[in-house]
Amino acid sequence: MTLLEDSEANHMIKLIFKWVYWNLLLKGVWLGYPQLQMEGKRLDMIGKK
Repeated sequence: MTLLEDSEANHMIKLIFKWVYWNLLLKGVWLGYPQLQMEGKRLDMIGKK
């Protein structure tokens, strides 16, 4: 079985990704850990602490 071979599992993953893409990612919903949302941001530049 290859990675891109048509299978029931591959089909289900594609359907799930399609739903996540259209219903969450395009709306800008954060899917990661909450503490990572501000990771790497320079809050001193915008006046927040």
